[in-house]
Amino acid sequence: MRPPFSLCSPLVAGCWLLALPSQAQSSPKPAKPAEQEVAQLVRDFRAAEQAYDPAALARLLDERYVEVSPRGEVDEYARFLSFYKPELRKVWPPISASEEQVRVLGTTALDVLTLTYTLPGPGGTTRTQAVRATFVAQRGPAGWRLVGAQYTGIMPAPAPSAPAAN
Repeated sequence: MRPPFSLCSPLVAGCWLLALPSQAQSSPKPAKPAEQEVAQLVRDFRAAEQAYDPAALARLLDERYVEVSPRGEVDEYARFLSFYKPELRKVWPPISASEEQVRVLGTTALDVLTLTYTLPGPGGTTRTQAVRATFVAQRGPAGWRLVGAQYTGIMPAPAPSAPAAN
């Protein structure tokens, strides 16, 4: 649970942003090559998952790979790959990725992003569900490979409560 912010926090943040040079605000910092490689690795991984391509997944993963699902289940390399046999293929709902942050720490990197799924609901409606995904990659002789992933469900914001009746 996030701590509540004080009233002055937005004011302080706004003043700080105004103090930045206008050029820094308008031109985003270019990603470094290693950051780009890790982000591409995660995109390739997600595409291989959706294609149910265990051969591609095996090329992208280190044999030490371990994944923690939003339910807290732990799947190591072989068990994870067993879920992606082509005969088990299911249609994935539309997914969008956002808020990606890549941090390269020598030969290890983290890629944290939000994955938002659009799921069918009753009566032709849809609902969205989001998870925060954290991928851990390691660079070795064969390049970057994923060694871990963890998915944490993002709870939807509570609906505004109705005023109490007097």
